[in-house]
Amino acid sequence: MGVVPSSSVLVSAPERGIGALRRAVRDIVGEDATVEVLRVEVTAPRAGGPKTYRDLYIDGARYCPGLSWTILAAIGQVESGHGRNNGPSSAGALGPMQFLPSTWAAYGVDGDGDGKADINSPYDAIPAAAGYLCRSGANQGPDGLYNAIFAYNHADWYVKKVLATAALYR
Repeated sequence: MGVVPSSSVLVSAPERGIGALRRAVRDIVGEDATVEVLRVEVTAPRAGGPKTYRDLYIDGARYCPGLSWTILAAIGQVESGHGRNNGPSSAGALGPMQFLPSTWAAYGVDGDGDGKADINSPYDAIPAAAGYLCRSGANQGPDGLYNAIFAYNHADWYVKKVLATAALYR
């Protein structure tokens, strides 16, 4: 598997022990791989219990038929390391999907049914990102996807990084 140097790979393997997971990842990407174990579970007030970020990306993609969950996962990785750095960014973006408050005011959703759209909640931010991407044409073919990611962050390097990261999740 050709992994780009200095890239990150998201592995969801709740059934594996830490030692077995480290060995499996190194078997695939090489012995020199740095394996950082991150247990990320968030509890939604009304969503039936804890879910992993991977589950949330898969659920979030349903807000935009035709959008792959891997695009949401890639944006989550690039923007905040899957919620490890919720901001604020130098531009003032917040939360796991790094929304600007003005964008959140227009596109924020209550994804967990708790009665509020919380920019810092992955249960809300991930489906909001899917909705934003969809309204920007993410499900309108490759050009639409490129343009939607560009609308999310106005930089060609960003679009390329998101697409390359998404390809690693397939």
